[in-house]
Amino acid sequence: MSNWFNVDRKGLAALMKGRSKAFILHELIANAWDEATKTVKVTVERLDGGRNTLISVEDDNPDGFQDISHAYTLFAESKKKSNSEKRGRFNLGEKLVLSLAKRAWIYTTTASLVFDDKGRAKHVAKRNAGSEIRVEIPMIKTEMDEMVESAKRLIPPPGIITTVNGEDLPSREPATWFETALPTLISDEEGVLRRTERKTLVRVYEPLAGENATLYEMGIPVVETGDRFHVDVQQKVLLNSDRDNVMPGYLRAIRVAVLNHTAHLISKEDTAQTWVGEAISDKRVEDDAVKTVFLRRFGENAVAFDPSDLEANKISTAEGRTVVYGGSLTGEQWENVRRAGALPPAGQVTPSPKPFHPDGKPLRPIPSSEWTAGMHRIANFIRQTHFSLFGSGINVQIVDEPDWKFNATYGTGGFILNKWCLADHYFNGDISECVIDLVIHEFGHHIESDHLSRKYNDALTKIGAQMTRLALEKPELFR
Repeated sequence: MSNWFNVDRKGLAALMKGRSKAFILHELIANAWDEATKTVKVTVERLDGGRNTLISVEDDNPDGFQDISHAYTLFAESKKKSNSEKRGRFNLGEKLVLSLAKRAWIYTTTASLVFDDKGRAKHVAKRNAGSEIRVEIPMIKTEMDEMVESAKRLIPPPGIITTVNGEDLPSREPATWFETALPTLISDEEGVLRRTERKTLVRVYEPLAGENATLYEMGIPVVETGDRFHVDVQQKVLLNSDRDNVMPGYLRAIRVAVLNHTAHLISKEDTAQTWVGEAISDKRVEDDAVKTVFLRRFGENAVAFDPSDLEANKISTAEGRTVVYGGSLTGEQWENVRRAGALPPAGQVTPSPKPFHPDGKPLRPIPSSEWTAGMHRIANFIRQTHFSLFGSGINVQIVDEPDWKFNATYGTGGFILNKWCLADHYFNGDISECVIDLVIHEFGHHIESDHLSRKYNDALTKIGAQMTRLALEKPELFR
């Protein structure tokens, strides 16, 4: 009875057309790492004539191949399917490699095989321990060089010494590591791969010079992400059928988990990267990560633009704070910012004085009968200079308010001085520079309320000039 299917080796090889030859080493080394292996030896050499490359991957697994038929049987049930911490899924990897080969040899403890133009044949040679797969594959020298270079980016599992052409692949020290629940694949009782979620170890590495940040599956690179770190997930990741990319939702889950555990490692420049923006938009991002990201990005004293107190935004800017406007972040990011309390509204941090506003908190003035002579002298100076400059009288009040964090304010209700915030010597009766400075600052609001506008700046210089002229014409006001 014939089998239901025949497989065209050349057709299978055509599926690999255009794909980097680096996957050859990745597949063979991954198979070796999945076994009870302590050492893996990789050799890549150019054969005479320069058209073919011989690749050998040898391991010291004591048992060798448990079932050598899996080397040539497509989609045979694999013991790796039921173990999320093994890299294999469909028992397909080595078949893809063999489809590209002109010749191949597999030596193991149970049997050995030779693949050539005549087909597949058993070989008499067997090994006492371990396995070796050798493949002769046509490729140009640049493809071979690319393959060898790609092997240097592998991250060997702890306890497995891996050499490539006699050089040990260096072990890497993670910048950090953590455990988190991530989607993965595992087979059910019927051997069908099902998606599940499982807690796993994730190692995070700094890319070496010349490397692009990459997502790894148990030491094997899957796809370059362009993010800040290499991320090595210690279980099956949700790969596409070509095993060279992951689903967008899976990558987003990775990015959120990484940011939650590495926010303290990123720089201001990193906060502008796509992966941070995506993670910071997700509901799974933790409050501490949100706070750290915006601390790095906008500075320690940043505030959110407050449409309910426009002057508060300008006061914050004048104090050197960064005011973050609505369009700077997405709606999802603002939701997480508010949840974490990462950017308080400017109106909470630098509220504008509102004693003359209907919604403002009324201030309790000190009765003029309790004023000192110095207080009367300062109040009289403010009234007279206001009349001289603007041609109108002004009501002057003095308050003693510890909860009102302003030296003074000026508006339709008059001029208010806060004794609590002003130095004690302010009210000794001297018309000092600090008195004149404060008066000019507040009188500027007679023309413009916006501290940051050009109009307000021009008002200050104009009033300063008028005050100078007034001092020359009426020097008794300033004595």
